[in-house]
Amino acid sequence: MLEYVIARIKFLCYHLFKIDSRGVKCMDRKRYSAIDIAQWFLWYNEVQQLEQHDDSDNYDVYEGLTHLKVQKLLYYAEGVFSAITNKNLFNEKIYAWPHGPVVKEVYEKFSINGRNEINFDDKYWDTIKKINDNDELLSILELVYNNYAGYTAWQLREKTHIVGGPWQVTVDNKGMQREISKDLIKEYFKKNVVQTNE
Repeated sequence: MLEYVIARIKFLCYHLFKIDSRGVKCMDRKRYSAIDIAQWFLWYNEVQQLEQHDDSDNYDVYEGLTHLKVQKLLYYAEGVFSAITNKNLFNEKIYAWPHGPVVKEVYEKFSINGRNEINFDDKYWDTIKKINDNDELLSILELVYNNYAGYTAWQLREKTHIVGGPWQVTVDNKGMQREISKDLIKEYFKKNVVQTNE
C-alpha cells in the first residue's frame, strides 16, 4: 500500500500542480472548511457504497462513516494535503483529544450522531461539485479515502496514537485537549507518510 501512496503522490507532484509565472508550484483553489471536507468524505463514501453494492454479497466492505471516522479522515487529509502542497487544507484547528485528533467545529456538528453513521447533507452539493472540479484537491482526497477509509474508526484512532506522531507529541508536550500544530502535522507526514520530491 505504501508503494501506491508514493506513486500517487509523485503523480500529483509532477502532473497536477500548476506552475505560475515565477516557476512556483501553486494550486488555484478556493479555501474549504473542515465541514466542507467532511461532507465530501460522507458523499464519496455513499457513492462508493452504491457502486460497490452486490446483492449476492453478505459482507459489506464499505461501511458508513461515523463521527470518529470522519474526524480521523480529516486529520489524514490535512496531513497528506499539507505535506504535498505546503498549505493547509482547512483553517480550523486540530486538537489532541482522548480518541485522537479532532476538529472542534466538526465535533459540534456531528457529535449528536454518537456512534451512528452520518449521512451526506444534500445542502453541500454545490460545494461537492466545486471540490470535484478541482483535480488537485480531488486527487488528494481520493488518495486519502482509498488508503484510510478501509480501516475501522477504532483502527484509525489507534493509528493516530502512534509514538512520535503529532497527537502523541502534543499530548506529551502540552497535554490533552491542546492544539496540534499544523506545522507538526505537515512535517510528520512529509517524513513518515508521503514522499515528495523536495
